[in-house]
Amino acid sequence: MRSFAAAVAAALVVLPSAQAQQDHPLKPLLWKIEGPGLKKPSYLFGTIHVGKGPAATLHPAAEKAFDEATAVHTEAPFDAATQAGAVQLVLRDDGKQLDDSIGEKLSKRLDEELKLINPQLNPLPFQPLKTWYVAIMLPALPFQLEGGKPLDMDLWERAEKGGKKTAGMQTTAEQLAGFRDFNEGEQVILLQETLRLLKKDRDEGKDSTKDLVDAYISGDVEKIEAECDKSIKATSEGGYKELGERLIKRLLTDRDLIMADYIDGTLEKSPGEIHFFAAGAAHYTGKNGVRAHLVKKGYSISRIDG
Repeated sequence: MRSFAAAVAAALVVLPSAQAQQDHPLKPLLWKIEGPGLKKPSYLFGTIHVGKGPAATLHPAAEKAFDEATAVHTEAPFDAATQAGAVQLVLRDDGKQLDDSIGEKLSKRLDEELKLINPQLNPLPFQPLKTWYVAIMLPALPFQLEGGKPLDMDLWERAEKGGKKTAGMQTTAEQLAGFRDFNEGEQVILLQETLRLLKKDRDEGKDSTKDLVDAYISGDVEKIEAECDKSIKATSEGGYKELGERLIKRLLTDRDLIMADYIDGTLEKSPGEIHFFAAGAAHYTGKNGVRAHLVKKGYSISRIDG
């Protein structure tokens, strides 16, 4: 899906198909980070929030780095208490139902899209949810219906079972804070554009999320950047360029700096640990993303591609 959400996350949930014959990505999005004072190298690992297929399986090189790690950090925590609390963050607090906010025309369009995903779906379960959340979860529905577990969550659970330290680079509230900057009218536009672009892809026989997953499986940073750029450019197609740019800044650009500061602070506090920092691929593949910020802080970062 080429939507605001896709541009930001570069990590939408889909079922890989074209490269399903692969057991794991051809190359891992894995970088070794070294620097003054660090006793051992740590790792940056780009994820895609997929729960099945090769994109949800670690490349052997990434598996080796994960095994070596004594501490695993994901974008936000995946402990049970955090997950339970996260539900409250996506529930409406304006006293309205979703249909009340988005109006009859958009409600009908949402119903049509849900039926195309699965004829048994209807908008009723979505009524208590915030508008922005409905917009970003739509592309994930095929995956959710299959019951898969996102790679990030799997890494967290494996780390806990393996006795590794675990931590989130942000709280879930901090991770989603960018959405609170947008009023309800802007959130309705987000849903409107998501639905428009889903239909556009379908009419043109395309699947932008599949293209993104295939790029991730290839391990080709340039391909991933190209898919992200296509998503970002699509935000201006409906005439909402400023809104799209503002959302990208809140959820991607600003958070790149936050993550880089977190990684820097963590390495300074515990230089003897081997850290495994797992975050959405867009945060690590962008030319001005987390890696660039860390290089400016004096770290040496090198790609491990197999």
